[in-house]
Amino acid sequence: MAESIYSWIQNLACYFILASAVMHFLPENSYKKYVQFYMGLLLILVILSPVFHLTGLEDKLQGFVQEFQDTQTRREEWQEKAKDWEDSWESSGEEAVKGREVIP
Repeated sequence: MAESIYSWIQNLACYFILASAVMHFLPENSYKKYVQFYMGLLLILVILSPVFHLTGLEDKLQGFVQEFQDTQTRREEWQEKAKDWEDSWESSGEEAVKGREVIP
């Protein structure tokens, strides 16, 4: 129990160090409100992480993140397959008119 509290406090300390460093490197008033908004969201996640761990929501969130990453990977694979198919179709020597109706 004490180890998890120590880890949580360590995460909060790292967050505040990162937040202050990011805010000092930003130019005046350009993106400051946007960065503060997202840093606030991150702070909420850091503060609620023990609650997520105790209630089991951490595993569900990790599952959602993994599912999103898998979806991204599958999308990239399909894009690569489509590009390969287009390249092979164009290199096959068949003349195609792009954007026009072809009458047989």
